[in-house]
Amino acid sequence: MLFSGKSWLLSLLLLWLAFPVAAHIGSPNVVFEGRAGPHPVRVVVRPPEVVPGLAEISVRALGPGVTRVAVLPVFWRAGKGGTPPPDVAQPVRGETNLYAATLWLMTPGAYSVHVQVEGAGGSGEVMVPVNNAAMERKQMTPAFGAVLIVAGVLLFLTAVKLVGAAWGESVLPPGEEVSRPVRLRSTLAQLASALLFTGLIVGGKSWWDSVDRDYRTNRLYRPWPMHAEVTTTNGLSVLRLRVDTASGPRQWTPLAPDHGKLMHLFLIRAGEPDTFAHLHPVQRAGLTFETALPPLPPGRYAVIADVTHESGFTQTLTAEADLPEPPATLANVPRRAGASDPFCGVPVRRATGDDSAIAFDPDDSWHFGDPLPASGPDTCRLSDGFVMHWEKSGALQTKREAPLRFQVLKPDGTPALLEPYIGMSGHAAVRRADGGVFAHLHPVGTISMAAQEVFVKREERKEKRDSTIKANESRDVPPTTATPAPAIGPTNFVSFPYEFPSAGRYRLWVQVKCEGRVLTGVFDAGVAAGK
Repeated sequence: MLFSGKSWLLSLLLLWLAFPVAAHIGSPNVVFEGRAGPHPVRVVVRPPEVVPGLAEISVRALGPGVTRVAVLPVFWRAGKGGTPPPDVAQPVRGETNLYAATLWLMTPGAYSVHVQVEGAGGSGEVMVPVNNAAMERKQMTPAFGAVLIVAGVLLFLTAVKLVGAAWGESVLPPGEEVSRPVRLRSTLAQLASALLFTGLIVGGKSWWDSVDRDYRTNRLYRPWPMHAEVTTTNGLSVLRLRVDTASGPRQWTPLAPDHGKLMHLFLIRAGEPDTFAHLHPVQRAGLTFETALPPLPPGRYAVIADVTHESGFTQTLTAEADLPEPPATLANVPRRAGASDPFCGVPVRRATGDDSAIAFDPDDSWHFGDPLPASGPDTCRLSDGFVMHWEKSGALQTKREAPLRFQVLKPDGTPALLEPYIGMSGHAAVRRADGGVFAHLHPVGTISMAAQEVFVKREERKEKRDSTIKANESRDVPPTTATPAPAIGPTNFVSFPYEFPSAGRYRLWVQVKCEGRVLTGVFDAGVAAGK
């Protein structure tokens, strides 16, 4: 009987040796750069890997005069009115203008982290959207598991022995000899307690199986499956994407446009990431999206789609697709390295309600070819003689801020003025060589501007409905404001705040618009593990 109990203990404890789930593509840390009132700041949020869990918040003041930084997490359904007071971030020893705090994120879903900054120039607040989702099952080390097994067996044997003593020697007067009936009673008590404890272990195992099953089924985040297929319509190759919501308990919610697009789609040729496309499919019936394909070289492609839900939750959906030879109607499109001029003379037809009317989006762009260094590994030759230079400030490491700053020069070497491209001064895509990391970057960081707008508008509506708004205004609480995209004036550079999540080889595609054309610079970089 004792052996049976030991076996159940072993089974129970081995269940705790959880294995990590297969990682999905993405970049978990959230990076934002903008203004909190008069104060320019850079915010890095490292969400927890399990829920509930602690998120790490780093706020770096990019200007002088900051005296206080406070942070507050707000769940998307709750609103700011029902949350506790914000936590004050503490200065980081040995750093200048860097503040840190940890926040509990208790519920899966979309959060907004309110960053309040006070200083000599006044006070302000900015809202940073953050996804909170359980990404893995924590793994117990074999050594720790062995210690728990030994401790559990000892506790089991000790508990059985104590029950036997309680029904045996402990009921006798001091010095009295233990009789045969007392020994029998003690033995029966030990057998009964062993059965009871074994039943408790079996019940505990059943409970743990139920909790673990619920965690894997309902709590552990998995992006919705997406299926991709290529068809031909009116002489154009069309990529059709379908989101599969049949599997999984979560409900798909409507999408919010980000920079006017419901979906930002990226195509990267597998094995040879020399081809890159940034497309914007239109939504058809249900959860089907379609886009006309540019004349990309045939082969197998990674299909990566970024979407933002009306709740503020963002997702990166992935699939694979085999692209055939482009149709003859697009044979006049140049395929030379660096070609990224949308349409290149191909007629553009706007999408209509008719499924047969397939069109390119005016902001679609693509690029063929490997990096073309002009004068070194940090300089890329673009089409039509333009040059893009990566202004590196040191070696790239994980767990370190890695502002990516790029300058564009005309063929004659003079600065090229950047024009707005999809509402920003530039876009960038970062991908690790094995495909395990992908991030779509903006000059404001990795956040979705659509998610930020969703939170700001929701908070404004809640404040209007709140009957105590005047009382709230009497307190010195800085207003919550959305941070607009950086002004696109006469500038010849673009910068992307980022933090590489893991070491490895990376490829970066940097997209800017000059003289009405989208130019794509391609760079390769190695990222070392930070301490």
